[in-house]
Amino acid sequence: MEIKAPAKINLYLNVGKIREDSFHDIISIMVKVSLWDIITIEDNEDIIVEGTDWIPKEHNLAYRAAKLLKERAGVNNGCKIKIEKNIPIGRGLGGGSSDCGTILKALNEMWEFNLSVKELEKIGEELGSDVNFFLYPGGCLVQGRGEILKPIDKTFKNTKNIIIIDTGIELSTKEICLQYSGGKLTEKEELDKILSYYREGNWAEILKNDLESVVFKKFPVLKDLKNRLTNWGTHPLLSGSGSCIFTLVDNIKTAESVARIIKEDFKYNTWLVNPIIPET
Repeated sequence: MEIKAPAKINLYLNVGKIREDSFHDIISIMVKVSLWDIITIEDNEDIIVEGTDWIPKEHNLAYRAAKLLKERAGVNNGCKIKIEKNIPIGRGLGGGSSDCGTILKALNEMWEFNLSVKELEKIGEELGSDVNFFLYPGGCLVQGRGEILKPIDKTFKNTKNIIIIDTGIELSTKEICLQYSGGKLTEKEELDKILSYYREGNWAEILKNDLESVVFKKFPVLKDLKNRLTNWGTHPLLSGSGSCIFTLVDNIKTAESVARIIKEDFKYNTWLVNPIIPET
């Protein structure tokens, strides 16, 4: 079985005060984009993960996902998982969480466990805050510490040109969040207006990331990049806890031109992608 695990971006990230469990409450609008890790899964006696060999088993989300699903089902199934990594690690694109959620769904099907999404969510909660987002096909409103999800693509159909830019800086979500003291969560009336903009396709109107203040202070080069992209008439934002910057571009020719300049003049890895919006 070969499957694709997509990257994500946060169009909106509002981070509240730190909770007693050391997590922050958040309100976020997250969408999947067409940058993929390629995962191959086949039956095997033991659980083996290739392609992320540098990550110890106890920290490897792909291995932990397969092991936990196996334990919850009370079976002796094994599998060999091979991951072709294209989503850079520590960049706010959710690569590890995507691999994890995608593997949970795939093994549930391959092993014929027939667990519901809600049952898979209980496993995903133990693995990471973003994992459950990847159990759903499209964009979601994400709340709590990331475990409360509401699909929001039912009325939205559009095509967006999105450039993702990787400067090569690797960041720890935990470290960045610990440096953010937290703010006020968005009120319901304001959130309803933001969701309306999202569904209408006016994404440039909702771009917000509270963690930029921490990340840009630590890495001014990222702030400079965002300012440059703004001056070029695009709509940039830090994704998640960083360090990737994505930018919305109004037309494909401009997007191709900006991506080429960033790649050739700044030597940054760039991807020109589109959001993954499921058929309604």
